[in-house]
Amino acid sequence: MKLNIDGLLVYMPYDFIYPEQYKYMHELKRGLDHKGHCVLEMPSGTGKTITLLSLIIAYMKRYPDQYNKLIYCSRTVPEIEKVMSEMKRLISYYEKELNEKQKFIGIAMSSRKNLCIHPEVSQLRLGKEVDSACMNLTASYIREQSKQDRSIKTCSYYEQYDKNGREESIPYGVYNLEDMKLYGKAKHWCPYFLARYILTHANVIVYSYHYLLDPKIAEIISKELPKTSIIVFDEAHNIDNVCIDSMSITLTRKILERAQANVENLKIFVQNQKQKDASRLKNEYENLVKGLREQAIQRETDVILTNPILPEHVLQENIPGNIRQAEHFLIFIKRFLEYIKTRMNIQHVVKESPPSFLKDLQVRVCIERKPLRFCSERLRSLLRTLETRDIHMYQPLMLLCNFATIISTYTKGFTLIIEPFFDSKSTVYNPVLHFTCLDSSIAIKPVFDRFQSVIITSGTLSPIDMYPKILSFTPAIMETFTMTLTRPCILPMIVTRGNDQIAITSKFELREDQSVIRNYGILLIEMCTHVPDGIVCFFTSYIYMEHVVATWYDLGIIGQIQKYKLLFIETPDSVETSLALYNYQKACDNGRGAVLLSVARGKVSEGVDFDNHLGRCVIMFGIPYVYTQSRILQARLDYLRENFHIRENDFLTFDAMRHAAQCVGRVLRGKSDYGIMIFADKRFLRSDKRQKIPKWIQEYLTDSLANLSIEECVQIVKKWLKDMAQPLKQEDQLGISLLTEEDLLSNEVLKSLEQSSSNANSTTLTTTKTSDLIRNSGNAGVYVPEKLANERPDLHYGIVIDCGSSGSRLYIYIWPEHSGKPNELLQIKQLLDKDGVPVVKKIEPGLSSMAKTPMNATEYLKSLLDFAANTIPSVKHADTPLYILATAGLRFLTPDQQKQLLEDLFNDIVRDYQFLIEKTHIQVISGQLEGIYSWIAINYVLGRFQNINNTESESVTNDISKRRPTTVGVLDMGGASAQIAFEVSKATPVIGEEIAEFSLGYDEHQEALKYKIYVTTFLGYGANKAFEKYIDRIISIALNSSTSNSPYIRIDDADCLPRGYSTNYTRNNKTIIMTGEGDFTNCAKHLVTLLNLNTKCLKNPCSLNGVHQPQINYDSQDFYGFSEFWYTMQDVLKIGGPYARLTFLNASTKYCNANWKDIRQWYDEKSYPNINLDRLILQCFKSAWLYAFLHDGLKFPLDYQRLRSASLVNKNDVQWTLGAILYRTRFFPLKAINRMKKIIFNHESYINSRTIFILICTTLTVFLFILVAQKTRSFMSRRKSYHSSSNAVNYRYRLLTSSAVDEQPLP
Repeated sequence: MKLNIDGLLVYMPYDFIYPEQYKYMHELKRGLDHKGHCVLEMPSGTGKTITLLSLIIAYMKRYPDQYNKLIYCSRTVPEIEKVMSEMKRLISYYEKELNEKQKFIGIAMSSRKNLCIHPEVSQLRLGKEVDSACMNLTASYIREQSKQDRSIKTCSYYEQYDKNGREESIPYGVYNLEDMKLYGKAKHWCPYFLARYILTHANVIVYSYHYLLDPKIAEIISKELPKTSIIVFDEAHNIDNVCIDSMSITLTRKILERAQANVENLKIFVQNQKQKDASRLKNEYENLVKGLREQAIQRETDVILTNPILPEHVLQENIPGNIRQAEHFLIFIKRFLEYIKTRMNIQHVVKESPPSFLKDLQVRVCIERKPLRFCSERLRSLLRTLETRDIHMYQPLMLLCNFATIISTYTKGFTLIIEPFFDSKSTVYNPVLHFTCLDSSIAIKPVFDRFQSVIITSGTLSPIDMYPKILSFTPAIMETFTMTLTRPCILPMIVTRGNDQIAITSKFELREDQSVIRNYGILLIEMCTHVPDGIVCFFTSYIYMEHVVATWYDLGIIGQIQKYKLLFIETPDSVETSLALYNYQKACDNGRGAVLLSVARGKVSEGVDFDNHLGRCVIMFGIPYVYTQSRILQARLDYLRENFHIRENDFLTFDAMRHAAQCVGRVLRGKSDYGIMIFADKRFLRSDKRQKIPKWIQEYLTDSLANLSIEECVQIVKKWLKDMAQPLKQEDQLGISLLTEEDLLSNEVLKSLEQSSSNANSTTLTTTKTSDLIRNSGNAGVYVPEKLANERPDLHYGIVIDCGSSGSRLYIYIWPEHSGKPNELLQIKQLLDKDGVPVVKKIEPGLSSMAKTPMNATEYLKSLLDFAANTIPSVKHADTPLYILATAGLRFLTPDQQKQLLEDLFNDIVRDYQFLIEKTHIQVISGQLEGIYSWIAINYVLGRFQNINNTESESVTNDISKRRPTTVGVLDMGGASAQIAFEVSKATPVIGEEIAEFSLGYDEHQEALKYKIYVTTFLGYGANKAFEKYIDRIISIALNSSTSNSPYIRIDDADCLPRGYSTNYTRNNKTIIMTGEGDFTNCAKHLVTLLNLNTKCLKNPCSLNGVHQPQINYDSQDFYGFSEFWYTMQDVLKIGGPYARLTFLNASTKYCNANWKDIRQWYDEKSYPNINLDRLILQCFKSAWLYAFLHDGLKFPLDYQRLRSASLVNKNDVQWTLGAILYRTRFFPLKAINRMKKIIFNHESYINSRTIFILICTTLTVFLFILVAQKTRSFMSRRKSYHSSSNAVNYRYRLLTSSAVDEQPLP
């Protein structure tokens, strides 16, 4: 069938589609349109694989310039084969429908073990043995030696591939692993290296997670993949564990002993090489001097594993000199090895961080960090130089070098734990070193950074909101889908007690209780009695399963089970488990029925599907919590709590429930299938557990199926199985759980009709009065009566809390429904009270004061939040966005302090208030962002975003930025920082972080509202911070020049302080007595040194501190100065408004020359109302600092006259918070714009329909008129002829009658 997914033609190789698939395609397309990452949970057995392939391949064909390759990552070989099977079906359908061969290559990639066709090598059992044997036959130096010595074997398959394989192109088609082997045999080419070569040409690649997530493999296999690839991680519920495992290393004493033997062997090889051919080692040394990046032409056959880390800058450096020579490197490694052996000689557990380990390493054996980073690369180079065979023999040394490289590279996200026993059950001394990755985002971060769209999907991802946290990424789409069923083919139940009413649970305190184990056995016996075919049981661990089975055996339960079904058990041995699975399937196939006892997190739970009769019932015995006493787990939980603010219990429950869901999800593999899911533990009944079950299972887990006894469970199962025994016809599913093309078409038509009829006019008819009230208000604020605020649904509110360094302020904004015009912004105004005063509330001190007590942050803001809750109508709370944005004060805190403070604040607000808030609403914003917001707010109030032609279509707005109103620049100086922001031309290149390009429109490509501005924040250059630097500088000069031992130092020429003003400071146990001199000119010159004008300018032109600043057109660019620009000029000098340099100089010089006694007298006489004494003390300094900052720092010309200091804009107090809410709500108009487009479309359709109707009516009227005229003319002509003929008849009649009369006799 063919589908229309938002304008994209999608081919689906089936006659029907599930509703879940259709919804999934829509969300997936949205994610690809946004070029973002997606987290999608789709019910098991609903065709997720073909849905992904169909949509993505169709998208690639439609938009080849955006995406040109699909990388489909799965976990196991059977799952890879399943993907390839669906892909073959899809491409065949394309060829059938289009009647042409598709230029398409799909390929499955796997290890050498799965692709090797060499008669001898392919018979080896272990993968590392196959890798080593392959390298012994294909390494470049082995092949060179074989040319001289015919007795040295090579691989004929690789030789043929190397000769012809790169020149011939593989035919178009889809190749699974077996197809690759068959093609390789036919061509006598090596399938493994052929597959690696085809990776760069294939349209779709299917391989294991490790080829992308494990750096040691990814650098070899996936290095050349383009950034325009789409990455899919299927069955990704355990992706965080895969990431952690790929970056973790475990060292034991046995590994260290083998590594030591490797070092000794290499020493011998090096000595022999010196005697035979020393030039080879010399060439290697010279190459290492040049650097690591392609130190020699590396052949694809020479390396199995590469560097375990990915940072590119490491490979650009030169290898340190102390490990360049082979002998020196081996001595270095031996010292490191001996240190590790010493550290592992312990009797107690040791836990430390990488920095602590490296510090101890340097102190004890003088090994520095840098050489360690290159150990892995250096060993690889040495093995290649020595032309080493049997490379797998050096795996222990490789592991040690990988450990050295990783621990010296990553200082965060890892922990090192040394234990005297290998595991918790061991009693024999066997020390082990665990170097464990705690942050799963480290391994996957390069994938998110490199590729545009990464799709994480599975049938059991719930709760999906945990994955963005632990993987540290921001998804564009995050959705979970429910299952649409014609009949309830899944029966989830929570069994909490036995028939004896004793609770059943695997809780640690009760798990060995014999009554609990007996009830578990009774439950299984009852299911074996009534459920046909196969039953799969999952336990929390192998140890617990062994204990339960042993107890069942003693109680005779095993014997009762075997009366009804055969019993098979999963073991840690993969061969034994495979045999058990084979016999289990055989027993189910022949009708005998079987029970399989398995373990959560085992092979059966992760990669085996029990479809149809193989799994009619799944029982989850207990909640599969991970072993919580593990020190590695405890370290990870501590890391998650400290860095991601994920509580221990939250993560443990999340981890347990996703594995429980994965276990029970094995029972259903399609909508025609059916199965029973039993959660056998009373703790599943708790809301924190039950709510984490996937929604598609929750939907059928009603309250009547929870909190059951075994007997109640049996009765429900018996009745349900009778219903499931009834035949299910395909006709019964059509239109409900199975959709045809006709169903989809009709549904889409009905949906569009409903939307156009019900939503088009609902708000536009009721908002006129309210909209006019706000839109026509000339001020930046508006008062809305309480009654109107409650009655009008078209009024919207927003809250912004500005958490500054000295205090926090709350602002409330209000706006009407958007007009629907594409180039018009929301008409946001500040809410005023009935007296016309802005609704603002302030508290002190700043939020940063809560850094040491983050748990009190909400209590600190409570008065503000309560004020907002009481001011805004309660019915509006759920739709009122709340933004808490912190500025300079919190920027000085550490990242951990910021995260802890904001995380606690978010959790408490979500719990206690109903406002619309997300984690991104609470942020410490950068100085650049604060500057952008200020610039937006001021230009908005000045009307610089208005008068844009709204009627002009966006397709012809290429030059609209030249015709729109010019914007003003913004200068803002606070206590801690200063900002400058102004619009630059479109041609200005985006260099560094100073230039930002953004759109205020609902569409990022909306040219009419797209702006490019230069914004930079000078942190530490605010007035107060600059004053502290000034004081520290003159005190430092005084201390350095003082030769007296007196505890007092006098400074009598503080030129920036008022004349005669005296104050004391304490430094280095000395009291500095400072007296002001009040010299404005010298003060301004002195302050120029604080601007760091001599800092190197990397990109000209620059302002202060070496910061790039584009050229300003001072003849046309207006600037507004706020905060200290206004306070300094107006509050004391009384010259606020338009800036004139000479006027400012005269006023400032006059004030600085004044005596402190006079200034104090003016203060006492209230000459400066609302000004405190501290302000007067700093006025001279601030005037000089403002002058130096403006003209010497920012390079404003001395004759510049387009600057205006202001606290009000158009008589309104404008804060950057207005710009913040304008920018953050820019997508809100989208709904109204879409509605307006529909209204216009409907209106145009109506006009067109009316016109057509009139034309048809007119045509019909004319046609009828002509027809009537013709009929009339014909009638008249016939009548005329009729009269003629009738007259002749009458004449003849009269003639005859007259003759007859004449013949009669007369009377």
